[in-house]
Amino acid sequence: MDNRDELIRFTKKGIGFPFAGLIVMCVCAIAINLLPQRQALITTIIATGSTFPIAFFISKIFRVNPFAKLPPLTSLGTVLACAQFLYWPVLILVLQLTPNWFPFTLAILFGSHFIPFGWLYKSKAYYFLGITMPLMGCVMAIWGSEFSYAYTFIALIPLYLATCLLLLKENSTAKCAVI
Repeated sequence: MDNRDELIRFTKKGIGFPFAGLIVMCVCAIAINLLPQRQALITTIIATGSTFPIAFFISKIFRVNPFAKLPPLTSLGTVLACAQFLYWPVLILVLQLTPNWFPFTLAILFGSHFIPFGWLYKSKAYYFLGITMPLMGCVMAIWGSEFSYAYTFIALIPLYLATCLLLLKENSTAKCAVI
């Protein structure tokens, strides 16, 4: 068993994070469709910032330690997760210049950040979300900025749900393989 396998076992493939993302996408979809644009987008920024603490509590529900210490992979996981914080200035710029494209931009940036976690956790679920989330953002953009603004977050919810279900399946399969 290598370090990645140990990390996968201790964290259950970081299962709390996609579940937190599912909750955050639901909040974002509600905010976008119920609040005035500026309030909705600020709410979205705050919601995405709350992903980490929500994931921490969800990880506790699954009885996993999202902070497993397995050098050097723990450091790599931290760098991969923290890289997403560097996207916020881009989102703030989009909020200021072209707010209708905010959900599209979030889908592209935040979605693509899941691809390296596919490798880290040996997970098709993360590859799925990392590829389909930006693609869905592009599909929503085809119909223009107003359509993209109103429907992108709604369209991302099933992708997060599918990812969560795939992770549950991957974890149950891994558990059966260990026994």
